[in-house]
Order: sequence, then structure tokens, then C-alpha cells
Amino acid sequence: MALIQEVKDGKVVEQKNDPANKKKEATNEMGQDQFLQLLVAQMQYQDPLEPTSNTEWVAQMATFSMVESLNGMKTVMTEQSAYDLVGKYVLIQDGDNYVKGKVDYITKQNGETVLSVNDKFYTLDKLDTIADQEYYEGSVQANELHDMIQLLPTEENLTALDDGLVKSAREAYDKLSDSQKAFVEQEDIDKLTALETKMEALKATYFTGKVKQLPTTKEIEQVSGEKLDEFADQIKEAREYYDGMTERQKKKVADDVLKRLDECEKALEKAQKDAGKDDAEDQEPGVGDVASILEKILAEIQNGKQPEKEKQQTDNGAEGGSEKSA
Repeated sequence: MALIQEVKDGKVVEQKNDPANKKKEATNEMGQDQFLQLLVAQMQYQDPLEPTSNTEWVAQMATFSMVESLNGMKTVMTEQSAYDLVGKYVLIQDGDNYVKGKVDYITKQNGETVLSVNDKFYTLDKLDTIADQEYYEGSVQANELHDMIQLLPTEENLTALDDGLVKSAREAYDKLSDSQKAFVEQEDIDKLTALETKMEALKATYFTGKVKQLPTTKEIEQVSGEKLDEFADQIKEAREYYDGMTERQKKKVADDVLKRLDECEKALEKAQKDAGKDDAEDQEPGVGDVASILEKILAEIQNGKQPEKEKQQTDNGAEGGSEKSA
């Protein structure tokens, strides 16, 4: 089938209904097909009286070969640059939005090189930005922090038991560098700050309730045994809870609450000492008492005195002998 192309005023007239021309109009670039069409048209419509010389044909063919080689080099360089993107963090323009992620691998679809980002394929012409490692790490950690904050309860549903979750989110944010913190959305920071403020009041209220449940100093002083141990556990638990609070949370606690906890601790200490004295009086002499008695006996022997126990045994023996003689 012969190639038929309309030429007017020395120029190739493109067919409006030709689907191939749509791509040509979109790219607005001359490719190999257009070059061949012009060359063929020139050969068909050259002046017979002044035909084109062989030198000119060779020059045009050389130009065509050079263009073809350049296109091949362009394709190779494009593929090579695409392969270099593997593992890099990129921004892809997807319509009016931007997709950010790491290039997982490079492949070809319909003869065109495409990038795989977030399990979707994008052509190279959609590539907008290539980021460095610090940018990539900052964005990834910001996304992880975003997911962590999104899992936190709302202010209305927040309880004192959620304190650990809020602390973890704050610690994750504080570990970021200044450049990485720039990737964190302001909305996430505002939510975390609001939850921390609410948590301060909740922790102070919860601690106040624990202190109010403690026994009075009079009750502590009047009990002993297992009941005193029970009071000791309650007071210890309240003190440990207070020590685990942050400085901002402690500032929310009223002074009279801390004063009551201190009074309970002092009353407990006094009650435990009194209970210890009573136990010591009821117990038999221990190892320390036996040692002191032996030291006393040894000292009497060294001073030439007869130990009191031996003297009693001697007297008892003498009495027994006299009775026997009698």
C-alpha cells in the first residue's frame, strides 16, 4: 500500500481525522514518522528539471540517522535515570493532588517506563520532586506520628488511664529533629496539646480522689497488724501515683491534698515504730542479746570474778553436798 500524504505549499497537510495526529498535536514535537513523511513527500514532488542531488539526500539520511540515534540515547538515559529513582522518596503529581512515597521498583507498561509508588504506577512525566534521605525519614516519621495521634481518644472520651498513650505521642514528637518536626501537621500538634491540657486536670482529679480515700491520722494510729499494712499499701500507692505525674500535672494538685498525704505518711511511720516496739517486748532474747550476755561473762572472767551463773551453780552444789552429808 502506497503512502499518500497531502502536501500544500511545500508543507505536509495533516489529516484532521487521523488518530495518530492527536498525539502529534499534543506533544508538538517532530518524530521519526513526521521526518520520513517529509522526506518521501520531498522525493515525490521534487522538480524534475532540478532534482535534489545525491549529496543532499545523503545529508538528510544522515540527519535522520542522527535523530534516530539521539532518540535511542534519550530512551536509554530516561530508563537509567528511572532506575536511579528506586528507593528514593518522590512527589508525584496526580491530577490536582500530590502523591508522596518511595519508589519501590521500575517497570514498563505499553512500552513506557513507569514508577511504582504506593502500589500504583505513574509515568515519568508525572514526577515532580525527588527528596533526600532526611526529607524521606522526616515525612515517614511524621506520618507515623499522625497515625499515633489519630488513634488517641477525643477530649470528651479521654480518661486518666489514657495517660500512657498521650505520653508516648509526646515522646515520639520530641524525638524528631527540628527539620523533621516541620513535616508534622499543625492539626496533629493542636490535638496533642489539647489532650495534654485535659490530662493534667484528669490526673490531678484522680490523685485527689485517691488521697481522699485514705484513712485519717487517728484511724492509722489506732490500728495494728494486717489493717496497718493495708493502710500502708494505700498510702504508698498514692505517693507512687503522685511521683509518676509530670511537673505540669503536679501543679494542678491543691496544697491541702498534698498536706493530707504528708500527714498520713507521718502517722503511718509513727504507728509502725510503735508496733515495732510492742513486738520487741513480746519477743524472747535474740542473737544480739545472747552475744551481749557472753561478752559480759567473758569480761567477768578476765577481771578474776566468778561468773554469776557459775557462782549460782557452785552454791547450789555446796548446798546439795551439805544436805547429802546431813
